[in-house]
Amino acid sequence: MKFLYIWKNRLSKFIDYPPAIIPFLKKRLYYNFVADSYIKYYKDIKFLNYDETIEEILNNNKSIVRFGDDVFDMLLGIGLYFDNWRQVYNPIMADRLKEVLSARNENLLVCFNPEFILKTKEDFIKEGIGEQHHFWTNSKIFLKDYIHANQSYGSALSFHGRYNLNLPYDRLVEHIKTKHLVIVASNTARFNNQQLGLTTTYVEGSGSNAWDSYEKILSKVKESIKELPKSDTLIMTSLGPTSKVMVLDLTNEGYVVWDTGQFFDLALDRIKK
Repeated sequence: MKFLYIWKNRLSKFIDYPPAIIPFLKKRLYYNFVADSYIKYYKDIKFLNYDETIEEILNNNKSIVRFGDDVFDMLLGIGLYFDNWRQVYNPIMADRLKEVLSARNENLLVCFNPEFILKTKEDFIKEGIGEQHHFWTNSKIFLKDYIHANQSYGSALSFHGRYNLNLPYDRLVEHIKTKHLVIVASNTARFNNQQLGLTTTYVEGSGSNAWDSYEKILSKVKESIKELPKSDTLIMTSLGPTSKVMVLDLTNEGYVVWDTGQFFDLALDRIKK
């Protein structure tokens, strides 16, 4: 069943954007075999660990944007599909994501997955997760085109309790309480209008293909924050790749924005207490 599910998603990617089959085949037939030789490019890059990443954004009131294995597939023309959710490849969005990846803004912490990117295929096999090696192939090969040697980067899974076993929920909750909070996500009804900050505003975004509505969603966010003091406002967004672009755009305007991803799904009960 899992095999059928995987191929159903793959076929959907190719149907929605037929040229996606080219980078897919390149990855399968070539990149998977040479990816580990690119690890050397990241050995001297400063990656903050989970705790350091959280401390950096809390202590310095910074924005955070997180990139996993999927972003480099998107840059190469392969859309993102998960269960009933999808983000079809869009070349304009891909160009904007490149802009975010290479961003040099002292108020923005860009995050990746060094715990996987620095791991060889042999390492994956030794840990019993050999099948996950190919997830990080494109990251290993193409990340070097966007990072800067003298810049520090965070860890993308810092908000994920399964990886960050010391995730300081209490500190996050206390921090949020001091902010005018704007939550940008799909299905905001699940929050039941919970007030989590000084004020809490919910902006509904699209589930799948949020990029198609980006300008509309961004306009709603800007309308909701226009009367709020920037230093006391925190925008938390969870709309897949679209959130990455939103983080950069609003950070450049002086706001603090967190690309939270699955954080709310994983920790909603904890932060609502």
